[in-house]
Amino acid sequence: MNWKNVYRLMQIERKSARMSRGTKTTKVKENKVLDNLLYVLAIVIGVVVGIGAWFLTGVLPMSVGEIQNLASGLFVVLPTFVLVASAVLTLLYQLQRSGVKLQAETPYWLPITWSEHTLASVLASLLGLPLGIVLILTSAVLVFSIFSGLIALAIATSIAMFAAAFLSSTFMEVLRVLQVRFTGAIYKSSGRGAIWVRFVGSLAFLLIFFTLYFFAIYGGMNFLSSMADVQTTVFFIPFVWLGLMLSSFFITGSTILGLVYLCLSLAFIGGMYVLAFLLNKRFGLYTPPAIKIQKSGLYTPKTGFLGKIGFSTNESAVIRKDFKAFTRRKELMSVFITPIIFLLIPFLQSIGLSSEESIAELVIMYAGMVYMVPAAFMVMLLGTMIIGQEGQAIWRIYASPISAKNIVKSKYFFTVIFGLVMAVITGIIGTILYHYSFTMAIVGFLEAIFLTVALGAISVYVGFIATDFTEVPRPRMVRQIWVILCMIICVLIALVILLPLIPTVISAMNISGLILPSLNIFVATAISGVIATVIAVIFYKLTLSYAKDFLRKAEV
Repeated sequence: MNWKNVYRLMQIERKSARMSRGTKTTKVKENKVLDNLLYVLAIVIGVVVGIGAWFLTGVLPMSVGEIQNLASGLFVVLPTFVLVASAVLTLLYQLQRSGVKLQAETPYWLPITWSEHTLASVLASLLGLPLGIVLILTSAVLVFSIFSGLIALAIATSIAMFAAAFLSSTFMEVLRVLQVRFTGAIYKSSGRGAIWVRFVGSLAFLLIFFTLYFFAIYGGMNFLSSMADVQTTVFFIPFVWLGLMLSSFFITGSTILGLVYLCLSLAFIGGMYVLAFLLNKRFGLYTPPAIKIQKSGLYTPKTGFLGKIGFSTNESAVIRKDFKAFTRRKELMSVFITPIIFLLIPFLQSIGLSSEESIAELVIMYAGMVYMVPAAFMVMLLGTMIIGQEGQAIWRIYASPISAKNIVKSKYFFTVIFGLVMAVITGIIGTILYHYSFTMAIVGFLEAIFLTVALGAISVYVGFIATDFTEVPRPRMVRQIWVILCMIICVLIALVILLPLIPTVISAMNISGLILPSLNIFVATAISGVIATVIAVIFYKLTLSYAKDFLRKAEV
């Protein structure tokens, strides 16, 4: 193991990550202070949190022993928390890198070993936010322990948190290589059917980790205090052995059991690293084979479902192409997972509340989060990316016999249909979870449709006027400042569409006894529909007008 090679490979990974974010790709000289500013700030924040926590305990009616017991229970679950948070952040890092073009596979041409490559990849995944989180928690724990007398436990907890972060990164490295190999094997054996296996599998994988992450964030102290009991219950799962080791040494006083968990943790971390090394050595440079579809005879275009509902052959082809692009490209997976997160947030926040409290105080807010927000956010994301995701291949559209009407109609339909599907899925799930009334369900679905139609037209228009076909080092698709402007405009337009319902909502929520004159709920919904239709028509025509110039200029 040449540690200089490991360090140099980590620097390559770090710099390529900066390039994938589009930050000064041509900059050679680097400022070491600025490069490490995140970690310095993390330590400062941790110190402030640790001091603040001690001052807070000073005003609480608790004895020193009670404070130590509470802090000890918190410390022993921090390694498990770090493991979950690091897994989510590492997964996001891998998704971001998946869209980077022209990646050079260093094992092909550098004099390095696979063990060095694997260790550097694992350590590089820890750089940035995962390491920042560990430094914040470590600094806070160490500073708090100086005042509370838990120095030994704090030191052990800090070491365990670094070990948990390393374990998380190693585990994600194993999953990354396995996913590449598994999807490649499926592609080779099952052709186009593998697309759905990969898409559903990736979505489920993201959903599980985001559920754990948001449960930890929104559960707060209840989550951390209950995690100690959970760790004891699932003692057979290797990922909680670090926390159980701390608990055995410092809480239950079982030294022998603590040594057992320590040896098991070290063996598991070492075994996971060896597995990552072996998988990288065997499949690290594996590339999934291309899908080849062979047909005999002359090609005859079929009408298909899209043709039957009024789309021309050109429009159907564009819609099918976009569907394949958004379900096959890993870096676009956020388009599908982000709306689902909006559904998870109210569900996780409602844990611990009685059904009466939830229905009485939060039902209106949850209805908006369930019915309207996921679909609205999805069309905003899709619409702004819908043209830019073509990349440099946009010349194919320029060279094709596709009119401005064809391209706008197909892009708008694709955006809206995905938003409607998301509205139906989240609406059904929300109705089942929160037992909404029939009236609220109908109004929620209708308003989701109105928002999808109107905001879809706005986002597609922004996607056309702010498109960015840059693909190297990673696809941009749309200029970021316009994404922010689009979100602001969409929020304001959404408020205009929902304006007829706002008095009814305020009265239903009984905010400070405020009662406003309101319309019949179905009349207000109908007015919202008219407003949304007018807005959609205006922006659709604006997009069509701009698309004519867009195709006429044919500039990339």
